[in-house]
Amino acid sequence: MKRLTALWCVLCVTGCASIIHGSSESIDVHSEVPGASIYLNNQKIGTGNASVSIPKKQLSSSVLRASKPGCDDAAKAIETSFDATSLLGILIDWGIISIIGVDWLGTGAIHHAQQTSYILNPNCHKG
Repeated sequence: MKRLTALWCVLCVTGCASIIHGSSESIDVHSEVPGASIYLNNQKIGTGNASVSIPKKQLSSSVLRASKPGCDDAAKAIETSFDATSLLGILIDWGIISIIGVDWLGTGAIHHAQQTSYILNPNCHKG
């Protein structure tokens, strides 16, 4: 009985989406403009190419940008969608703790990035 109780407690403090897909998303950004700086929420993450891991709770408020002096910036907000894997929590605890508490409020794993690879090219005017 103690093992069953322990297993139940472990399952109730984890969410299916966070177990299966994790609580962060790996995003890759590439620019075909030589020397372009890559930013995530105005923080430089690389030049030309960058990979970054973003907590899923922050995905929907994240903006990627490629910038180069003398060029117009290229920017793209990260769009998210519902991760249906979190619905498996209905089988564990009717979703009360696993979906609402863990995947939604706790880790944000209830959402995932619609796109994980981006090409951002600043518009460099040729005169």
